[in-house]
Amino acid sequence: MFYTAVLNGCFSFPMAKNGAVRDNETRDRVLKTAARLFAERGFNHVSVRDICKEARSNLASVNYHFGDKLGLYRELIGAVAEGMNDAKNSAFEAGSGRPPQEQLRAYIRGFLHQLLGQSPDETCWLDKLIARETTEPTPALDLIIEKGIRPAAERLNKLVGEVVGLPASDPRVALGASAVQGLCIWYRSSRTVAERMYPELKLTPERINSLADFIADFALAGLRALVPDKRQDKGGSERFRSPVKSSPAVAL
Repeated sequence: MFYTAVLNGCFSFPMAKNGAVRDNETRDRVLKTAARLFAERGFNHVSVRDICKEARSNLASVNYHFGDKLGLYRELIGAVAEGMNDAKNSAFEAGSGRPPQEQLRAYIRGFLHQLLGQSPDETCWLDKLIARETTEPTPALDLIIEKGIRPAAERLNKLVGEVVGLPASDPRVALGASAVQGLCIWYRSSRTVAERMYPELKLTPERINSLADFIADFALAGLRALVPDKRQDKGGSERFRSPVKSSPAVAL
């Protein structure tokens, strides 16, 4: 799962030799503490002193392991971004070798399980961290885009293009891929509200599968409607052409 990969994988380090195990343990503890504090307060409102105090380490440990506060933050954001990309690649691989429509169905199911497979209480810091970085961007935002978003977005664009029989560069493909992502992410971003409104809602694996089937049916119907008959679609993509260069779907 996406959140499992980030929570359990980002801050794991191999056992060191030559008595360096303690250094790795300190580094791991500083990263985990920094993740929580940056998520709660934002990069600009957390000091190295704050992190070291809660991590029970000395101030020199940040300089030793990361160079400075921005270096620490970039390490954290880079690990989160790699976790995002690895998890989405896993969702893509679930449909490997199948026809494009079935690949898209498998991706939606895998991605939705990653988003909804854990309690919000276990993942709230990660949601907050990503939200803060996108609303209060730092130089580390490029890491999320280049490592966590762009590779999977380009892959999804290619898959959607295969589903509708259009090149990935067609503006309709980017719009369609963005819509697929949005349908999935909505259930994560609105989960807390939905559970308050409908207390009986339990996101069991079976319920998530049902949601994935609905999203896939809805998305495929919409994608087919983009090009109802390609033989009569001469110049039709002009209706969708943006005044700026088309970009890959945003695939958080």
